[in-house]
Amino acid sequence: MATASSLRAAPQKWSLNDLSSELLALIFEQLREIDERALAAARCLSRRLEAIATPVTYRTLCLNERIVALDADSRYPNLLRNVSTYTNHVIARSDLDPDGIRRVLDKVQRLKTVRWRYVDAEFRSGRLWLPSDVLNPQQTRFNGTKLFVEDLPLREFEGQLRDTYIRAIPTDLLVSLKLASPAPPLTTRLNSLKQLLLLSRRLETFHYEDRGQGTNFKFTEGERMPPLKDLVLKSYDWNHSKEDTRAYWDFTQLESLDLISVPVFNFLSAVDFPHLAGLRRLHCEDFSAHLVDKRQEATGGLYLLVANHIRALQILSVTCHIQLFPLDGILRHGASLQVLRFRDHVGFGEEDRRCPTLWAEDIATLAQGLPYVHTLEVDMDVALCDPPEFLRAICRFRSLQTITLHVQTVLHPLEVVHPGMDRDYDAALRTFQSLLREKQLARPDVPWKQITINVGGWRKVMVRRFSAAWRRQNENGVYAERCFVLERNEYGQMAYREEMSVEGRSSTPTPDPPTPNMETDYE
Repeated sequence: MATASSLRAAPQKWSLNDLSSELLALIFEQLREIDERALAAARCLSRRLEAIATPVTYRTLCLNERIVALDADSRYPNLLRNVSTYTNHVIARSDLDPDGIRRVLDKVQRLKTVRWRYVDAEFRSGRLWLPSDVLNPQQTRFNGTKLFVEDLPLREFEGQLRDTYIRAIPTDLLVSLKLASPAPPLTTRLNSLKQLLLLSRRLETFHYEDRGQGTNFKFTEGERMPPLKDLVLKSYDWNHSKEDTRAYWDFTQLESLDLISVPVFNFLSAVDFPHLAGLRRLHCEDFSAHLVDKRQEATGGLYLLVANHIRALQILSVTCHIQLFPLDGILRHGASLQVLRFRDHVGFGEEDRRCPTLWAEDIATLAQGLPYVHTLEVDMDVALCDPPEFLRAICRFRSLQTITLHVQTVLHPLEVVHPGMDRDYDAALRTFQSLLREKQLARPDVPWKQITINVGGWRKVMVRRFSAAWRRQNENGVYAERCFVLERNEYGQMAYREEMSVEGRSSTPTPDPPTPNMETDYE
């Protein structure tokens, strides 16, 4: 007689082969972004998986010395055959052999994009005209190829070399141009770069980077920039009038705007706000070296732009006078905003200055009105707020997973720091514990991915405080500027680390952080 257990259906085994080819292709696309070796291993599991994963593997090809070598055809015949059939996007470096690059590109049947990255500060002798020399005009015209250029060194060319940029870069293909971080000597003239931009009518992305006060373009009648979608200006001395801006710039298609160390008030005074209505991302940090401080007026202009003209921001990152920026301007974007970084100019670089801080009630208002914000960065001066209430309000954001808190050091420059003591670490530990506890109470279904506590105005490239008292503390390995991070690792556990800075002035390295007890500190 059959028993109940014998009649029970055997558990059904699940297999990748049960999934449709379309779904497997989507899975392999994600796997390629995470771990290319795992994707290569998946191709070995079965003929069906190989047939699905191979096009995904070769869709984007990153060139290296072996692939562009003269004997690559004989060493990797299957690779180059797959490149010919499946590759659409190629990533190349300027220090690779140009003849080898050309050989590989000529094999690509459907070349949609080329991402070209300069790796030298100077144009190398004999390779002055790359990438123009390695691209086949007939091939790129037939495929509508788009060219992305990264880390272009900023130089001014004169005389016979004045056309260097436009001879090196096909202007009819260029859709994205990002300059390299400047290295001396800097140029105060941008005519060569301007010529390249004016001729690149398909250009959508332009990232400009200089140092200090920077310089600017000198336009003449009849010149006009292409309609950009993504613009980054870092250390650009914006002094264009409203009339000049209308004549020479086109912001009507702009979706992303970064102004870093730019006189923001000058920019806002010159641009027509309705032209910025389509912005999805706005990032403004006016730390410029300009003599006239117009940052209060710039804050008012930013508020008007955000509150009354931009339709639907997804990312808002501003350093301003927060007391002059009413929160209704931010709340207006509650249906779209996902990332909010809202900081004050004062910051925490000096321990004797108080940094304006939002009230806990303000944080709670933002939490209620911004349901999709998953990343938040704010200041928290403990002398100007109730820290427990402040942290409790932060945990009310229903989608928040990443938080960066800027705080002041608890140290005094003249205090005696005994061996084994670390008061800033202890304070950060208490904040970690509060955020973990309050998150568990308020939103246990949306756990933290990362918590960062930035102490004393810490930066990745750090110039320490200048006072004699702090210099003596630094010599003893005691610093006002620290950065503590608690983040979820690949195993789903919260892991602690302290970010180390690159010392811009001090010869004393930042000390190793204490090792926390993970079983008790973050229980």
